[in-house]
Parts: sequence; structure tokens; C-alpha cells
Amino acid sequence: MIVNEIPKVTYAIIGGSGTWAGEFPETVGLDGVRVLQKDMEFETPFGTTMPMKLIELDGSITADGKARQLLTVPFHGFHGLAPEGCPSEQIFWVFQQAGVKYIVAEGSGGSANPLMDPGDIIIPHDLFDFTKRPSNIHKFTRNIVRMQSPLCPDLRELLIKFAREQYDRVFPRGVYANTEPPRFETETEIKFLQSVGCDISGHTIVPECYLARAIGACYASCYIVSNYAEGVESTNWAGSSIFDWYRGCGQKMGTITLKTIAAIVPDEKHCHCADYLIEVPENVRERIGQ
Repeated sequence: MIVNEIPKVTYAIIGGSGTWAGEFPETVGLDGVRVLQKDMEFETPFGTTMPMKLIELDGSITADGKARQLLTVPFHGFHGLAPEGCPSEQIFWVFQQAGVKYIVAEGSGGSANPLMDPGDIIIPHDLFDFTKRPSNIHKFTRNIVRMQSPLCPDLRELLIKFAREQYDRVFPRGVYANTEPPRFETETEIKFLQSVGCDISGHTIVPECYLARAIGACYASCYIVSNYAEGVESTNWAGSSIFDWYRGCGQKMGTITLKTIAAIVPDEKHCHCADYLIEVPENVRERIGQ
């Protein structure tokens, strides 16, 4: 259903394969969470979004004791297995119009680090972009986006806290390698990713991380390890096994993201995410015709 008026909200959750197996947030079962509106599609300069939901968190579970609303979209806004078109641009255009300042995302990935096993959780602190598609950052800001501390340290701290309530093995840092979907990597490609310090491979942190910075929002993400990347373990795994992990993690991953949004205290944040936009002087804009 096309909705013409974008609700004004400060918070957003980008859902991924971590909550794929259930209806988010209904099947999470967390008290104080209510769906206000569903099946909200928005027309954007980049195309029509996937259906979104408007959710309210009751003051009984928020850090400031006040109800807060948020937008959420499933599977990173993809209209299929691959990001054909501009699904990230679609949802971030909506977030920008809504006034979103805090974004939490979840998903899954393959372990390139032999220390990580399927079923573990990782909250990355950095990323490596191996994609070939443009990010369209210039459509969201006239400034230069600096990628210092690309994943908000304050949001990461909350994700780590609540992930540890749900899982025994949580990696509180790591480098996410974003490769080109919808295929997985070869063994040689994984060896290369390991050689440059990557811990997990996946398909969704880019361009989300860039676009969040471009619209002046804090962004952090949490991933379940769904498989060993090729060559990490000699034991073969069947492709269907990743969905076994997805079927078992939906409630936990949903709880982690919702509790993180509920626990944010904007006045007590110490990050500098909003400072990492380098303003282009007006005389430079005039010279380059911006």
C-alpha cells in the first residue's frame, strides 16, 4: 500500500536474515512492542520501497520512560536475493525524510576467521567494500563523507550488551567484507579476504553504512555466523544449513535489535558520527557547479 506521508521518527531497524524466519516484531514476543501500521510502501526517487512497518516501543521498556516510534524494513529492503535497483537508497531516502538519527541493522555472514563458528555473533567495528555498485552518496549530501569509526561505537556497545544476554559467544569487534551478491565467495577469494584482515563476509553492510553517515545518522549492525566461508573448514556444509540457523535465531536477533533501540539515550551518547561529514566550502561548490 502506497503511503504518501512519511512518519517523523528518530529510530529505525533494518531487518535481515537474522529475523527472516519470523514476522518481525510480532513473533519476537517482547513486551511493550506494538505495530502501529504495516505494509507501508513509499515512492522515492530511486523506486518504490519494500513494505515497511511503523512500530512503537512503550515507555515501560525505553531508557527515558517515554514511548518511541521507529520504522523497520525487512531483508535490507531487497526486492529479491540481490540488490537490483537501489533498495538501500530507497529506504535511506525514506529515513532521511523521516528524520532518522539512529539505525540498527542485523543479518548473517560467512566466517572467514577460523575462530568463528556458525551460531556465533559478531558486531563489526569496520568494513571492507568489495562491491562494484555505486553508493549514490552524492544524492544524499553535498558534503564529503569521512569513514572514521564507520560503525557507531555507542550503538555497538549496546548491541554487544544485549547480544551477550542471548548468546554465549559474541565477537565484540571484527571486519566485515562486503562482497557482490547473490553468490558466495570462492576459496581463493576467502584467502584474499583473510590476508587483508577480514573476519566475516556478507552482502548488506554496504552501502547502508555509507548512507547512514551521509544522512547524519548513527549506524551499527549485528550478525549471526551462518556458515564457514569456503576453505575455512574442511568439512563440507550443505547450502540449506544456513536456513537452519535462521530458523533458530529470529527471536533472539529481534530481541537484540529492539532492546538496543529502546536503550538509546541520545543525550548520553559520546560518539562523533555526526561530525564525520566534511563540509565543502561554498566557493568550492560554485567552482564545481554543485
